[in-house]
Amino acid sequence: MSIDIKLYLIKFLKGSKLRDRFMLYFIILSVTPVLILGGMALYLLDLAHREDVSRLEIQLIDQKIEEIEKFFSDTLGILEIRVDFTQKSFIPLESQNFILRGLMSENPAFMEASFMDVGGLIVNDTPTIAGNETSRISRKAGELELITDPIRFANFSRLRKFSEPAAGKNFIGDVYYTISGPRTTLAAPVRNGNGDIIQVLSAEVKLSQIVRSIKSARLGTSGYLVLIDKEGSLISHRGVGNIDPGTDLLGVSRVREVLDGGTLDALGERDRYLSFFESVPVVGAGKQIPKIKWGVFAEWPISDADSVIQDIRKQIVLLVLFSILTVLVLAPLFVARLVMPIRKLEEGVSEIEKGKFEKEVKIDTGDELEDLGSAFNKMAKGLKRLKELQEEFVFIDAHDLRAPVTVIKGYLSMVLGGDTGPLNDKMKDYLGETNRANERLAKLVEDLLEVARSEAGRIEVKLIPTDIKEPAVETVRELKPLADEKSIVISYIGGEEGLPNALADSGRFKEALVNLVSNAIKYTPEKGEVKIFQEARGGEVITHVKDNGFGISKEAQKKLFEKFYRVQTKETRDITGTGLGLFIVKQLIEKMGGKIWFESEEGKGSTFSFSLKIAPNVIESDSHLSLRAKSDRSRTERGNLKT
Repeated sequence: MSIDIKLYLIKFLKGSKLRDRFMLYFIILSVTPVLILGGMALYLLDLAHREDVSRLEIQLIDQKIEEIEKFFSDTLGILEIRVDFTQKSFIPLESQNFILRGLMSENPAFMEASFMDVGGLIVNDTPTIAGNETSRISRKAGELELITDPIRFANFSRLRKFSEPAAGKNFIGDVYYTISGPRTTLAAPVRNGNGDIIQVLSAEVKLSQIVRSIKSARLGTSGYLVLIDKEGSLISHRGVGNIDPGTDLLGVSRVREVLDGGTLDALGERDRYLSFFESVPVVGAGKQIPKIKWGVFAEWPISDADSVIQDIRKQIVLLVLFSILTVLVLAPLFVARLVMPIRKLEEGVSEIEKGKFEKEVKIDTGDELEDLGSAFNKMAKGLKRLKELQEEFVFIDAHDLRAPVTVIKGYLSMVLGGDTGPLNDKMKDYLGETNRANERLAKLVEDLLEVARSEAGRIEVKLIPTDIKEPAVETVRELKPLADEKSIVISYIGGEEGLPNALADSGRFKEALVNLVSNAIKYTPEKGEVKIFQEARGGEVITHVKDNGFGISKEAQKKLFEKFYRVQTKETRDITGTGLGLFIVKQLIEKMGGKIWFESEEGKGSTFSFSLKIAPNVIESDSHLSLRAKSDRSRTERGNLKT
């Protein structure tokens, strides 16, 4: 990185309104899309994930519904017997017993089976009674028991398990719960070769196959299914919680909604709830089995369902944060590159403001900013030429004005001196005002000439070892009459004993000091005080001019050394001057290799100071000068010279 870039980067890091504005715009324009894309990604990811969870739960529910429907379809298919004979006659008892034994041996889910008469059939010249049980077989202690005693048979004509099959419909009964598990009753009509219903075959069926299927179902690592009958009783679930089969859950709104024919799809916020099994947050879905009106529910703990998506969410958030951090790191660099040409233009403007037109602004961006820099340099060259023409004009005109002003001054002196004869009082007053006006004009011409010489580089300065105490004493003596007019005490506090000579031009030194002291007198109210004192410090000789006058405001201090600038307050508005004095003083001091500064406070006065280098033949160590200055100053202050 070049030195220029480092300097501009340092200035940039200090901050500025333009930098802050560019930085704000850059960050907003860079970060906003990242945040929007990140938010959209999270939203779409969450939406897709919810749809995936819903699809998985609904698929598993549909799979189990299909299994349950197939179980009942297959089981009822076994009960739908069709015999070969065509007459309307019930099956002989021997055949009934054979069929019942075959059903029980081949289907372990059957716990009991029986034949019932449909009525109106003639058996041994005796009509049969509708609903009478003709044969029954049951499974007890793992063995088949065939009941043939008519006394133990019953009539089921009033029950749906008889009436519906007798009318040609298959029957699936309500679920009832035993120690060995839930069961239900199935019944189907028995038909002859012509399709006539001749008997009804009923069976009590264990639902253990369905229970096992529900318990084995899994969603992720901890999701499960729940099967509830049409009355709202729990048939089967995975075994979570402390709810036993047969427990009434009809009071749960989600259960009631599904049993009434509704569907829960796991997509809405209401499908994320606290499980009534484990009291943990779950995402749930549910559907009704149309033929038997049971409800199948899926519940998937959110912590498990969202485990994969949480990792993806974290990755997206980290990516967004990394992108924002990258923007925050790169923003200062990009903005610095953008602001750097403007900084250079700002520096160029500052140089022009100081009257320096030589330094070119170098901008190498290959765009409109570079064109602007080139235009700025052309403008600076034009201003430089205009300034040179102006300086030449001021110098020539001021020089030409000098002769007539001098002539006017000479003739006025002769007239006021009485060389042309006596003057009455009125003429003396008029000529006196004219003379004073001419003096001000002469001062203005001299100041303009001095400024023109300075800006044209024509001020001649001869730096030689100079005793600066003598010019200070002379200044006090020459300006005492001006101070006396306002009853101002002007004093020179003698410099340190053995104060070293300064490297200066004696005439220019006195000119600068006279300007500062006369300013101090002008801007100090009556009965004030002006002091001049000198000291050696750090290889330099410093001269101070201190007054207890009006002081200078903070705003005015910024422009004090500008050409033609004058402090305008109610105390100073009647004070005459050109506004060139301090500008000329600064030029003279800097020509002699020194520097000038001041301290001021409104209402408490000002102290103007300027330093010059100690002449080479008397340079001593800083510590020696400081110690000597301290001891000599105490002696000097005791013997201050007040004029």
